[in-house]
Amino acid sequence: MRRVDVLKRVRSSTTDPTEADALLREADGRFVFSRDPGADFSFRVEQAGDDDLAVGLYRIGGEWQSDGEFDRFSVSGVFSGDYRWEIDGDRDSSYAAPFLARPGHDLFGRGVDLTIVNVYIAPDLLRDVARVVFADDRVQPEFASPRPVDLRRSYRMLQSIQLAAEFLRSGTIDNPMVRASLFHELALDVLETFPLVGDHRSRPATNRSGSVIFRRATAFIDDHLSLPISVGDIARASGASRYDLDLAFRARTGGSAGRYLRVARISAARLDRRADPSLSDADLAYRWGFASTERFSRAYRSEFGEPEAPPAVRP
Repeated sequence: MRRVDVLKRVRSSTTDPTEADALLREADGRFVFSRDPGADFSFRVEQAGDDDLAVGLYRIGGEWQSDGEFDRFSVSGVFSGDYRWEIDGDRDSSYAAPFLARPGHDLFGRGVDLTIVNVYIAPDLLRDVARVVFADDRVQPEFASPRPVDLRRSYRMLQSIQLAAEFLRSGTIDNPMVRASLFHELALDVLETFPLVGDHRSRPATNRSGSVIFRRATAFIDDHLSLPISVGDIARASGASRYDLDLAFRARTGGSAGRYLRVARISAARLDRRADPSLSDADLAYRWGFASTERFSRAYRSEFGEPEAPPAVRP
């Protein structure tokens, strides 16, 4: 199970490019803006996360250029304005497509009135997820290009980035359960969206028993349900790849391991509500790691129907 890191927050704004450079350094990037970006330059950042995963929302006004690199993998989605990037001589517009900045690869950008969301993922953790996904402890994920492999995956990645931004704005990202789950899903999306050097996508045959995988996995879930575990943690604890884990669960429950974990948390929330009917959906959503009250309420109704009414108080 991954460590739970201390939440870090950056929220500030400036019209001075030198101060903007300092804010970027504080928010995980070593970048320098053009010293003369124009009189209408402005920079606003809101970022939250930990050493494993961080989400940053940037609004940069005016016309400007920047140059630098990240220590972590950074996948970016542009949601307004114009942005043109160049990495290792490969250049493109970011319109309607995410792009991946890798540690050790310089990123040059030119933008106008930009709203951009960056998701930062620690390299060692992305490696750990890749090793579980591909069932190969030797995998060191290297990406052949900053571009997505196809439009379908590009669209899915943008949806995930947008969801991460919603968690940031709502404050839900403060919950370590949410961060752990969000990290794993985003890491999987990055591995699926951007082309890897070498062919890791073929999955080796396994002689592991599905019943053993299922038994180990459910025992781990039962023991750690109140902690910020992810599907990747469950796969590691059961000694299986993500693919084999889902096969074992689908054969026995008809759904994925992720669905099993979600239902287990909803069931725990139901027990909490019965023990204390005064608990609101918001209380339970935060306690059990759901991204929002609305998502929790929808999942709860899907499994159990409407919440039970609190017992009537006799006069």
